[in-house]
Amino acid sequence: MSTIRNVAISAGAGETVGRYGSAAAEFVKAYTGVDNETGARLAKGLKGISEYKISAKSAKDAANNIKQQAGFSAEVHMTAQQNAERIILKKNERVIRTDDHAQYGKNHPVYDHVELDAWGVPIPGSGSQMKFVGDVDELLKNIAQGHGGGQNDKSRYLSAKLDLPSEQVASAKARCESQAAELRKQAQALEAKGKTELAAQKRAQAANYDTLKGNIRDSGMTTDQAVFLRKHPKLATAASIARTSHRAGMQGAKIGALFGGAISAVTGMIAVHQGDKALEAAILDTMTDTGKAAFAGYGTAFVGTALKGTMQQSGNATMRALSRTSLPSLAVTVCLEVGSAVKQYVRGEIDGVQFLEALGEKGSGLLSSGMFAAVGQLAVPIPVVGAAIGGVVGYTLSALLYQDALGAFKDANQAHEDYQATKEYCEAVRAELDAYRLEFRERFVEWLDEGRAEISNSIQCMDAAILTGRINDFAESANALAAVIGKTLQFADRQQFDAFMATDDTLIL
Repeated sequence: MSTIRNVAISAGAGETVGRYGSAAAEFVKAYTGVDNETGARLAKGLKGISEYKISAKSAKDAANNIKQQAGFSAEVHMTAQQNAERIILKKNERVIRTDDHAQYGKNHPVYDHVELDAWGVPIPGSGSQMKFVGDVDELLKNIAQGHGGGQNDKSRYLSAKLDLPSEQVASAKARCESQAAELRKQAQALEAKGKTELAAQKRAQAANYDTLKGNIRDSGMTTDQAVFLRKHPKLATAASIARTSHRAGMQGAKIGALFGGAISAVTGMIAVHQGDKALEAAILDTMTDTGKAAFAGYGTAFVGTALKGTMQQSGNATMRALSRTSLPSLAVTVCLEVGSAVKQYVRGEIDGVQFLEALGEKGSGLLSSGMFAAVGQLAVPIPVVGAAIGGVVGYTLSALLYQDALGAFKDANQAHEDYQATKEYCEAVRAELDAYRLEFRERFVEWLDEGRAEISNSIQCMDAAILTGRINDFAESANALAAVIGKTLQFADRQQFDAFMATDDTLIL
């Protein structure tokens, strides 16, 4: 029953694992800087950024280098993070760094990121600029001042969404509000003095601050997190995959509790109806089984997501192909089922043949459950349910067919073994008979050679006795012939025969 439960959970979690696994793959791609699914090489990857040179002139210069490079890491990570979230939410739009899009080219003057629609076309008005700077107030002023900012003019960013570190978002918006209010106050005072042109300039700058406030967005990470991405890209990537896997695990726990609880409840009701279990015991067992199933569901989705994410962006084409199968979602179930067989074998509960039989049954059953899960989802277009039903049916049918096939194979093997045993016995008997025949022939020929002259002589004497009528000579020759072949006649001469005739004894021929 636990096997059926685990199969149902893994099949039901297949869609979750597929979705969250593809999301996790975005972080692998961001780390390596290569999209192995398409073969595209990104302008920057977290691993490559972490290998950039750092100034050795002073600690201050080194810190500035790290912060600057952390901004690049933040751009790459935000791309992966937002795309991962879109995949989880089943949205077709994607985010791309302009450095990685042919239409924008390297080092675009305004946009760092742009959104693409389902067909890969840039969405108008979706361009954004990411800024991880220490003095955000100065940044906002340089943007809001417009063309009056001189060499520090960054008014070009007014047309872009402005992605800031999480810890700066609230203060930046508050700064925009206060600066807009202050500039409008100044405009009123200037207008009262008749300085209308300067007042208009202040109102324009206030409007720029209003625009900035609307454009400010949370990048989804802090400055410290960006620095950590720069310094420890591999560990940061592992953490991102773990967070995504945890989210998948929580969904998997719900699926596990649903199916595990349902299966346990049904079997419990049947046991209660048949009088094999008390109602209280059935309820307690259902609660326990539901908890176990939730745990199994969490593990299935967590491990499956991490496995699919890494396999999907593997440099090996076979691994990428396997990531599109049910293997990632079945990973935990396979380990549980195979582990059970290994444990039984180690404990001596099953022998080597039974161990291999168990592995064969479970392997074929789990493979079939994966294929039937896809069929079940098509036949029953209810999320999760169709796949789970198909997986259970596939496993059950496969197990039954496997046992039948194994039984037939065993019967065939037994028949072959019986045939071989009979054949070996017959060959042994035949060899023994051949030996007896050979021995008999040798001994007969030896006897015949030795007794041939004596036999010939006895026969000649018998012939001569008949011609002369000497009965006693005939009897003597006959007795000699009988002795040659190992026999003794009843009468040695005529006198013994005459004596016998006078009695009532039986004649022996």
